[in-house]
Amino acid sequence: MKSSTPKPTPLQEFVKDRVEDDLEGSVALDLPVGENSQPLVYDSYNERMKLYGVRPQELEEHAPTEVSEDLASKITIYAPPGDDNKWQDIGFQKEAVIRGFFESEDAHLWATYTSDERENSPREEQHRSTVQLALSKPLMEAPVLLPGYQSDTALLEDSSEIAALLDRTFEDYPTPIDQDIIAEQIANEDNLFRVVRGGDGEIAAVASAELDHIRKSAEMTDCATRPDERGKGLMAYILRTLERDVHQRYGIDDLYTIARADEIGMNCVFSKLGYDFHGRLINNCRMPNGWESMNVWCRNARLALV
Repeated sequence: MKSSTPKPTPLQEFVKDRVEDDLEGSVALDLPVGENSQPLVYDSYNERMKLYGVRPQELEEHAPTEVSEDLASKITIYAPPGDDNKWQDIGFQKEAVIRGFFESEDAHLWATYTSDERENSPREEQHRSTVQLALSKPLMEAPVLLPGYQSDTALLEDSSEIAALLDRTFEDYPTPIDQDIIAEQIANEDNLFRVVRGGDGEIAAVASAELDHIRKSAEMTDCATRPDERGKGLMAYILRTLERDVHQRYGIDDLYTIARADEIGMNCVFSKLGYDFHGRLINNCRMPNGWESMNVWCRNARLALV
């Protein structure tokens, strides 16, 4: 049971000593673990911490079961498989699995919360129904573009138009939407964007693959379609083509997405494209409905090439 007046843990003190008080985004840190270190991302906007590759016995001294809400109301561990009982013993619960996240080895996502409000999921029944509906959809044949549309990988000069479409689509978004940020992602090959343009020459839909070159996995994200262009299969075409792009350019086959649990359409699209459901991240980030839970869907891109 959580204490009514929990004290900051060494983990939180470690982060607090290394971040600015007015931080509005996220910062990557290296958490000392024994003789080594593991990546830690502190995200002030979404009030969360994410740690990668640690075992429960390595984390125990940093994050005991009682944690303070001072910095983050959610802590998520992307852990190698195993140690289920040990994670539960130190107050974590498994929420999802990302297939092949660690260069072909799965990541098990364990979470702990510092507030009952963040941990509570009042729309859980609705979210289960959305997944059941998505899983009932038949697999889609190879998506094709309607006449008059064309698709290309995005260039630096597309960044302003991409940012504008994302900004119009989402009243709130878990990461900053900015032309300069998107241009940097394209230039540094952190994200591979693909767009579809209609007969008017404007971007009708966009999505990206956020590339993890070290772990050899990619997150399918930034999915947005203009309201007047929805229902034409544009997003399905972009996502399937992005799978091939990522495989051919970077040799990355293990793909996943973290889709809004409140949004029926995108969950159905990923299911129809052959992605498998692997769990739900409770109140994971800020979206238009406030704290929103996110569904994890996974697929191996090699299947798209058959």
